[in-house]
Amino acid sequence: MRLPTKEEINVFNSLDEISACEHFCNKTLEQAEALFRENSAYYQEDLMWMGPRAFHFYLQAVLLYLQSDDSVGDDQLVDCLYNIIVFRANEKEFLLAIDCINRMIDYIINNYDKFDVNNDIYGNLIEKYRQLQSELKEKK
Repeated sequence: MRLPTKEEINVFNSLDEISACEHFCNKTLEQAEALFRENSAYYQEDLMWMGPRAFHFYLQAVLLYLQSDDSVGDDQLVDCLYNIIVFRANEKEFLLAIDCINRMIDYIINNYDKFDVNNDIYGNLIEKYRQLQSELKEKK
């Protein structure tokens, strides 16, 4: 899969897309994963706003990060990813990323304890993911 172009990251030239482009343009999956390792709370927001093709590409870097030991205790990212997926789920091109999203959700559910999710802050996030998983299977 080729790197997303600047235009695929910044589709509508919004301030959020410009920021995502500054962070991710010409970044490989390995370089993008390093960004999430460095500060997932900062870079996760870019996933909300970048174009659909770029979202599909860089979501793979998030999955690699989640699968690494560096993501232990990163409950904030797990919560943010849930909200990003819900936000983007009604986009026309959402299905481009559905396989990666499903793999990510499976990983989060199966490794939920790894992230030390604070239920007092995030509520019953694993149930939200299970519900989302069920809803997304219907979209496929």
